[in-house]
Amino acid sequence: MKATANRGVMSIVEGRSLKGRLVLGLFFAILVLTGIIIIFPFFFSFTAGLKNSTEIYRPGVNLWPASPDWGNYVEAWRRFNMTRMFWNTFVVAGGGVLAQLVVSSLAAFFLSRLKPIGSNLVMVLILITMTIPRIAYLVPLYMTLAKLPFINTSLINTFWGLWLPYAVNPFMILVLKNAFDSIPRQIYDAAEVDGATETRIFLQFTIPLSASIMLVLGLLSFIGLWGDFLLPLLVLRDSSMQTVSVRLFNLTRDFPMNLHMAGSFIAMIPPMFAAIFLQRYMKGGLTF
Repeated sequence: MKATANRGVMSIVEGRSLKGRLVLGLFFAILVLTGIIIIFPFFFSFTAGLKNSTEIYRPGVNLWPASPDWGNYVEAWRRFNMTRMFWNTFVVAGGGVLAQLVVSSLAAFFLSRLKPIGSNLVMVLILITMTIPRIAYLVPLYMTLAKLPFINTSLINTFWGLWLPYAVNPFMILVLKNAFDSIPRQIYDAAEVDGATETRIFLQFTIPLSASIMLVLGLLSFIGLWGDFLLPLLVLRDSSMQTVSVRLFNLTRDFPMNLHMAGSFIAMIPPMFAAIFLQRYMKGGLTF
């Protein structure tokens, strides 16, 4: 039994041969190189935040400072008012994720379960919107937010000006529809025999059975919205409402670069820890 086991890419017997060891060594080297490339920006930002204002511009490879100044992180937190920026970013990203999950799950259930007339055309339109670059409709989106049709209300400088555009996520709708399609039909039939309405089926059966994939999509969405820059830059004009990425950009000329690097590393911590602590749920959701 052990002889027939495998390591994902080849069996143990194949892995013991010279060719198998070379292949495994190549895969290991690629994984190590990829890991270094991914981790390097975090490490560079962390060490740059420990340097003084002159050492950070020193030429050559100076990843670790001669005398680390840990007080830079305390000063960056205080001078940038990181507490306020973190709260704003949590509100923007959290509200965007909640809006995306609600709208996408309802749309996916509508297309998967109710199957209205023209659902195939709707799916085609959703796929088409995924091919359009975001920058292509940024100007019309901003003009719409500046003056909403019919009600003539501006959403500029409000969190609603971000939550409403964030609520529509074609990729999430497509993934959730495929997830809802994979739920056995017998579950829905049994619920209908018990007299369950479509609303009850959606809330008590579909959502719990798809919780793992929704958690993965929510986490990926949170990471993406946490670092979103362009739309918050256009919508949030008031400095007290700006997110981390926008506020750090606006303060570039007012503070030394080492404090900016320290603030940038602090801004990376929430999505990084969210991905680390929820990775086991991500594996189950991706498998689903």
